[in-house]
Amino acid sequence: MANEKKIGKYGVSELTFAKIKDNIIEGEKTVVPGTTEVQQEITIENSTLPADDGPYLSVSSGISEAKLTINNYDINSAAKAILYDVTATKGIEIYGKNLIPNDVAVSYKTKTTAGESIYVGMLKGKFTLPGLNSQTAGDGAPKPETDQIEGTFVSRTVGGEDVVYLIGRGDDPEFDLETFMKMVFPATPEDAVIPAVTP
Repeated sequence: MANEKKIGKYGVSELTFAKIKDNIIEGEKTVVPGTTEVQQEITIENSTLPADDGPYLSVSSGISEAKLTINNYDINSAAKAILYDVTATKGIEIYGKNLIPNDVAVSYKTKTTAGESIYVGMLKGKFTLPGLNSQTAGDGAPKPETDQIEGTFVSRTVGGEDVVYLIGRGDDPEFDLETFMKMVFPATPEDAVIPAVTP
């Protein structure tokens, strides 16, 4: 155990969005460059029930909440069309009063300190609109601000199961990126299946 290699995760890239309708994607996926940080928060509520003058039984809600907070230098018009159906006419993005965010699927890539890829897929959620934070340039090199959006996610049916998110491990020799992406972004109902376990 003394020589066991300790592995962490770092980096974020390949942020990808697609609109979801009836559990399959509608239209094309969009890769958004410029992501600086993605923070995933998963909440499972556990409670211990007392009886007989002491702790008696532990119960759990399962996944009660899933959030994804994304910082990106520019959530561009193509991404906003998927996230919110925002239209752009002659370079002008139009935000209507009755705007309602779409259900979307999201994936992104991180990696281990050993260089292996890790993919995260969030299956069905809605994102807040990004604010616009600008500062004067001042002297020296500019320090651009990022856009921040927060998504709240629920489960989506995959292979007959209610699934909230997926993690694809590139350090597993059986991992197949194409299968993972089909599960996150199914173009047909047949794509939304869970691979069989290898005996």
